[in-house]
Amino acid sequence: MLRLFMRNSRLFFLVLFFITGHCFALKTDASKPVEITANHATFDQKNMVSVFTGNVVITQGSLTVHSDRGTASQDKEGFQTIQLFGSPVTFSQLNDDGDKTEGQGNNFQYTTKNNLAVLSGRARVKKGENLVIGDKLTYNTQTQVFSATSNNANGVSTTKSGRVTVILQPNQKVQDGNKTSTFNLQ
Repeated sequence: MLRLFMRNSRLFFLVLFFITGHCFALKTDASKPVEITANHATFDQKNMVSVFTGNVVITQGSLTVHSDRGTASQDKEGFQTIQLFGSPVTFSQLNDDGDKTEGQGNNFQYTTKNNLAVLSGRARVKKGENLVIGDKLTYNTQTQVFSATSNNANGVSTTKSGRVTVILQPNQKVQDGNKTSTFNLQ
């Protein structure tokens, strides 16, 4: 049973790390062990579905994810989907450039079939001092295209509907003159 748990949980974590890792992560995080804690876990081997509920915390290296519930599944063709639900789902991770990336939203979904990661429901991603806010933030891990949309108020202002907010800090040279601070979602 423990082996089966490890195989199913690795699917869950590898998919999760793949999406967040390719976007922002420290390169060394990939070699760190993945740990998940939750109040309850269910592994349905026949249907290839794992469910984690109750104060779900996922860690790998500098990556920390918090959610109320998470599911990982694999279809008959081998495509994998991860969904996290919370109020909100939050994540934080250190970047190779020294900045920290933090994000939150009520839902997070990633599927290998279309290489899309979607953070939705009062979604926001902050890298360093740069910030993107919208109802839905989408990142294609293959094309590296990031988009932000809002059908409703973006969670910051109730007077602005259907608008996204992007705050980009100007490029700044660090005192050693070797590093610039830029907003980069890759």
